[in-house]
Amino acid sequence: MKKIGTDYFHCRERFLALPGVCEVRKGTYRFAVASGPAQDYLAEHFAEADRMIRDGDRIKESWASSASVLTLPDDKKIFVKRNRIHGFEYIFKYFFIPARVFRAATAAQRVEEAGIMTPRVLAAGEKRFAHFLLAGYLVTEALTDARDLMSYVIERPDAPAGMPALIREVARVAAALHDHGFYHGDLKLVNLYRTADDAPCGVWDLDSAQLFRPGGIPHEFLVRELGRIVSSVLIFAERNPAFPDDFFNLNRVTNDLLGAYSAVAKTPAPAASEVMDVACVRWLNKRKLRFDYGGLHA
Repeated sequence: MKKIGTDYFHCRERFLALPGVCEVRKGTYRFAVASGPAQDYLAEHFAEADRMIRDGDRIKESWASSASVLTLPDDKKIFVKRNRIHGFEYIFKYFFIPARVFRAATAAQRVEEAGIMTPRVLAAGEKRFAHFLLAGYLVTEALTDARDLMSYVIERPDAPAGMPALIREVARVAAALHDHGFYHGDLKLVNLYRTADDAPCGVWDLDSAQLFRPGGIPHEFLVRELGRIVSSVLIFAERNPAFPDDFFNLNRVTNDLLGAYSAVAKTPAPAASEVMDVACVRWLNKRKLRFDYGGLHA
């Protein structure tokens, strides 16, 4: 049976129970709006979420989701994301549980409790017709000065020199999250950010997050999370010609990450062989890459 976190079924109620959060409904829309400077605007205009995405500066568009940055009348900027529901399996699944944006909203609180930065959640909502979920919406503050770590690794000619420090920082973030029972679900470099080269890293895109009791994340989830980090380091580094060939050593990158992780985590680190195996099977061996990572850990 698939393991799931504690907030899978009750995330909407948990978010609504936070101090200052109010619930608003109109037609097919139901939103929970957090306290703060944007609460009045969002409480009045929440049913215009699709218009906000359409009129904002579009930063993401796919069959599954759309997102824009919108400037409010007081010049504050917000990030508005919509997740669409496609397929009978998901329509049936979300007939019984809240939209996953509510999990992202409650997960953000756990990230903050872990001492890690994440964009502040301003609202979470859903659009339903006769109880069938059509879309989920998440509104957060817009971090206009933030850059994801993928961009750093791909674009910077000095990225190879900075990788030891970057790996230690990513390991610190992962350890803090795991110690607080937070499993991100897609912790690759594009979902980690910082506002300056010497700033601590934050984490965003919490749609796949699951929450467990502190220290209670299933072992296979830890293996997968750390394997995702390792694979993203190698995959994105291949796109930067500044990286020398000897950087692309799966064994070394994995042990560097796990060494830094073990130095600060209360959660025991998995074996390097487990992390390398999942990195290869789930990600590295499914891409056309310059280097063959199969067998490097043997």
